Amino acid sequence: MSIVMIHRSSRDDAAALTAAQELSRERGEDLVIMAASSGSHAEGAADLEYQAFVDQVRHHLDNRIQWRAELIAPGDDPTEALVEQVQAIRPSVAVIGTHHRSAVGKLIFGHDLQRLLMDIEVPILLIKSRRK
Repeated sequence: MSIVMIHRSSRDDAAALTAAQELSRERGEDLVIMAASSGSHAEGAADLEYQAFVDQVRHHLDNRIQWRAELIAPGDDPTEALVEQVQAIRPSVAVIGTHHRSAVGKLIFGHDLQRLLMDIEVPILLIKSRRK
């Protein structure tokens, strides 16, 4: 099995990456870090975007675990594309970062995050980043 960390290019990703890495090490499971790509069709864009993503993620991880990065083509709905890829991998757990939310933010919760939480059919570890 593997652990999936959904990278959403937000300030919440660092804490979630750390938690996913620790969980991967504890369980001896590979780590898959995935994000939706921009979907650009410009020549060379996919390769450049993938390399930038890997470089960004590598900055937060040590090299004592096995991990891979996956950029998912967003199609018409990037959130749905992520959900479908998580379902295809069937990980033991999906790790997602979040942050403190105001009262209104709690009510709304963030549409994409809410959809991920409701639609992914594996256990989810939600990591709240610390306020600065």
